[in-house]
Amino acid sequence: MTSPSAEHPYSHSILHATAVAHAPDFEAVVCDYCGSTAAESLGTLPPLDQLPFPMHRLGASALESGGQAIHFVRCRVCGLVYMTPRPTESAIARFYDTVYAASGAADAFESDQHERTNDLLDRTMPYLDGVSTPSLLDIGCGRGQFLVAAQQRGWRVYGSELSAVAARAASDHLGGVPIHHGDFRSMTLDDSLDMVSLLEVLEHLRAPVDYLRAAAGLIRPGGVLLLEVPNVASWEYYAARALRQDYRGFIIEHLYYFTPALMSRLLADLGLEVCHMSSRHATASLPNPLADLRALRPANSGESAGADAASPAGSISPLPPVSLPRKVLRQANNYLMDTISYLSQGPRINPRPAGNTLYVWGRKRSSSPRA
Repeated sequence: MTSPSAEHPYSHSILHATAVAHAPDFEAVVCDYCGSTAAESLGTLPPLDQLPFPMHRLGASALESGGQAIHFVRCRVCGLVYMTPRPTESAIARFYDTVYAASGAADAFESDQHERTNDLLDRTMPYLDGVSTPSLLDIGCGRGQFLVAAQQRGWRVYGSELSAVAARAASDHLGGVPIHHGDFRSMTLDDSLDMVSLLEVLEHLRAPVDYLRAAAGLIRPGGVLLLEVPNVASWEYYAARALRQDYRGFIIEHLYYFTPALMSRLLADLGLEVCHMSSRHATASLPNPLADLRALRPANSGESAGADAASPAGSISPLPPVSLPRKVLRQANNYLMDTISYLSQGPRINPRPAGNTLYVWGRKRSSSPRA
């Protein structure tokens, strides 16, 4: 068990992590939010050498799992979904440095986000009370695409990133604006911020409650916290359960999953009121089998050939051969799930967002958050 730490005073998963003897890169944890050990199993991660996505296999190749089964469970008390055992802090750093250092990996993980990032900024502006030059801190900024979009609008931008490779790339894309490499809580900021964003970040953190609390503390009264997290109360998740399939959203680098109800409770605990929740993704589209067929070439008709080619030779274990009928069935199932995922986004204004992604806008109240 980890000793109590001032760094993570509210993180039950940090304070009560237990080493896994035969898997040195993994630790068993309790619910980070409420500390309960009562949980129901929702799924199991495939063996690390059989992960379906090349970049995930690449990152996993840097971890020592000892054959340990990795479970996704739901807390029976508060509803938080989390991975246990999960990678340790040092193992997570090794995973991301391995992935981001690979040739072509950054493009595979962060394709052009111009339309998406500008859509999120447009949707945020009504909650900023007419501030003409907002200040923004993007935590876990990756290569800085969200910050670039804000900078082009004249915003004052700050960023933090745990990956040294990504932090350097973000600074370059921003014309030399310094990006903090490391924990954002060690940054020195002149004053409180108009906006803090964690886009596809919270699910990767070992102590999400503590980091959320720290992020909320950086926002001025009336300021906005923007979150993008995986939604385990999605139509696709329930469809996969009904069909007795593995949920595609359970992947190796996601330590946590959320629901609209849980996010409302979390933000209320931190002194924020939810302005809006949505699953609407600006660039989402229905699957197009005909376009995929036209894109096929004999040279890359195998398993994820293009994605594998973007990585260093020999760094990713090839997938075992799959028969043509099984490939067809699997792809047909992917089209079905892609369609469900698209339809589940619902309208832009939706009181019960049910897509795989959950966007949450929270505004900081004047009163102090509960301890």
